[in-house]
Amino acid sequence: MKVIITGATGMVGAGMLQTALNAADVERVLVVGRQPTGVTHEKLQELILPDLFEVSGIENKLHGYDACIWAIGISSSGMDEAAYAHITETLTLKWAKMLLRINPGISFCYCSAAGAGGKSMWARVRQRVESELLRLPFRHAGAVRPGIIRPAPGARSRTPGYRIVLRLLTPLFLLSPVWLVVVPSLFTTSDILGRAMLSVVRGKATSFILETADINRLGR
Repeated sequence: MKVIITGATGMVGAGMLQTALNAADVERVLVVGRQPTGVTHEKLQELILPDLFEVSGIENKLHGYDACIWAIGISSSGMDEAAYAHITETLTLKWAKMLLRINPGISFCYCSAAGAGGKSMWARVRQRVESELLRLPFRHAGAVRPGIIRPAPGARSRTPGYRIVLRLLTPLFLLSPVWLVVVPSLFTTSDILGRAMLSVVRGKATSFILETADINRLGR
């Protein structure tokens, strides 16, 4: 399987990248992003684009891929709906439709967030993205909605508020195996999330929307 990953310099995407590189059935990984990951691996190729909306002349580099895992995410803090939707919705759907046109039958996994579908602005936007992706003719597709994530070693959230939360939770991460049993609907790990997202594009998910408990079942 040949996989495209976006957002690989963020916390979720960095963990996803390591999971994909370690997967026996993944033969090639193309990271698409604005900055290099700093990772060196025989399976890894990188496509650096200063502006992800500017895609003219790159389609030949996207041919032949079986799956895309979309892990680009931004905080809605201080943003109005139009600005937040420009990145979260417009960019995601632009790439999803382009990849389908280039690679008909490609599979797609979208990293959403716990609470998507709620009444807040960001939750409404996330749900719109999920709904639009569900309508597209991917071979396999799904949207994961992780709650609290224990990051992989060295992975760092790019959202300041979430970094503070993670620092406060660091002592509790030592009990990760316990939390996965006690509160599987609230807590997961980067490794489990990565395996779950790969399982989505392998066609092993039984529903399109995967909440945290579903992620833990699929990725363990």
